[in-house]
Amino acid sequence: MKVTFVTQYFFPEQVSNNEIARNLSQGGHEVDVICAVPNYPRGKFFDGYSNSLRRNDMFHEVKISRVWTIPRGNSAFKLVLNYLCFPITASLNILRKKSRPDVVFVSQLSPVLMLFPGIVQKWKTGCGLVYWVQDIWPESATFTLNIRSKLIVALLNATCGWLYRRADIVLVQSAAFTEMITRFGVPRERIRVLPNTAPAMYRPMAPEEAPQYADLVPVDGFRLMFAGNIGESQDFDTLIAAAGLLRGRKMLRWVIIGSGRDEARVRRLVTEKGLDSSFHFLGRFPEEEMPSLFAHADAMIVSLKDTPIFGLTVPYKTQCYMACGKPIVASLNGEGARIISEAAAGVAVSASQPEALAEAIVGMMEETPEQRTSYASNARRYFEENYSAAKVYGDLERVLEDAARSNA
Repeated sequence: MKVTFVTQYFFPEQVSNNEIARNLSQGGHEVDVICAVPNYPRGKFFDGYSNSLRRNDMFHEVKISRVWTIPRGNSAFKLVLNYLCFPITASLNILRKKSRPDVVFVSQLSPVLMLFPGIVQKWKTGCGLVYWVQDIWPESATFTLNIRSKLIVALLNATCGWLYRRADIVLVQSAAFTEMITRFGVPRERIRVLPNTAPAMYRPMAPEEAPQYADLVPVDGFRLMFAGNIGESQDFDTLIAAAGLLRGRKMLRWVIIGSGRDEARVRRLVTEKGLDSSFHFLGRFPEEEMPSLFAHADAMIVSLKDTPIFGLTVPYKTQCYMACGKPIVASLNGEGARIISEAAAGVAVSASQPEALAEAIVGMMEETPEQRTSYASNARRYFEENYSAAKVYGDLERVLEDAARSNA
């Protein structure tokens, strides 16, 4: 198939879209990605990229067209401009192109407006149209931007409904998302579940296999590692509050890998609470280095704020942690907590509850090595049974073929 892949976020940003595009290309499909100039999550353009540099590029055998972009910055105003810019410039890019894909696939994180260029492609060429919904809108916007206006919320609801009803097939990252799509009048038979997977590089590794990273991670104590975006959604206030309750546990090391819009505030809060000696901020690393860093952790932590939409979500890092066979401490509600508990991959407590999180961390620290090994093996087994790349990408390919045939 000829696949137009629309997503605001793509390589060198560390997102699951990269592996999806590469896998489709390796499967013999011609993949053309339309994305923004990379600026997520730091809010500024990556080194070597701009609105005039590297607009047309390659990622393995995947063609990349980067459209003119306003970077996210560090304010709600800049974020709104970023959200509004991409659907306009990506749509103009599509209108200029002469290619006629068999199907357009839109990986929808925030904003939901990134679905619009996919609709333009379908209007222009009559191809199939498939969405993969990973962020629930308008709730994601109202939370992130603190929107309280009933008029704006009503407009967002109307926009979301119009966008979702244009698709031939809507994929959702968990079964809990289904009702959030049917409420917009999308028939249930047009909705299918496609969970996240993790690239093949995510595998269990012993520390001895990655000695070059040993000096980056504290060698003593219990290393509790967080990897990913440092944003409001990740609820670092709860993590820091739990760390404050555990300040007497001198051997507890919080190892933070990643960056994001909330990083500066998080670092200030850690200092204000007198927790600098407990927290180790390592910064961003390429995704291919994650398993090597994970190898030096005793357990991984995943967290989301206590909001209804996050209870429907399984964060991508969860599958990555599981693929690497790591014990997990989770501060989550809903689907994410259910999966970790069902897998017996660690301990999950309710979101935004510092006391419960502190208790769970102490419990993980005091577990026997054998019990933590059991958590690790359970995590890897659950990943292989439910989230393997072969299963997930095979399901995606069949969905894209179905959409392409229905519009042939």
